[in-house]
Amino acid sequence: MDAIDTQELLDFLTQGERAERLEEYFRQVEKRKGKVFISNYTLLELAYLLEYGLGVSRDLVLKSIRTILEERLFKVERKEELEEALRLYAQGMELMQALKEVQYEKNKVRRVSL
Repeated sequence: MDAIDTQELLDFLTQGERAERLEEYFRQVEKRKGKVFISNYTLLELAYLLEYGLGVSRDLVLKSIRTILEERLFKVERKEELEEALRLYAQGMELMQALKEVQYEKNKVRRVSL
């Protein structure tokens, strides 16, 4: 299984200079019934760059990441945790903080506040 990084996803979503090559690559992976791994770190970075680097609305960022999560071609690290974090993100929380909160809850830990 191959992994894809933030810049490639960003190029694909924004129809950047490598978008055509990525589309062809995705078709080849799909044809052989393979998967492309995407880490949570990659999606966190992607959300940040879209929202703060390119000024994309939070709704569109949310839609883009959900589309990636729903695409069978991609194997997303800890997908269920990220889906829950997206619900918090949709309510106004920053995505990185939302993912941390989900992980705290899942692991039954509390954040230390001194």
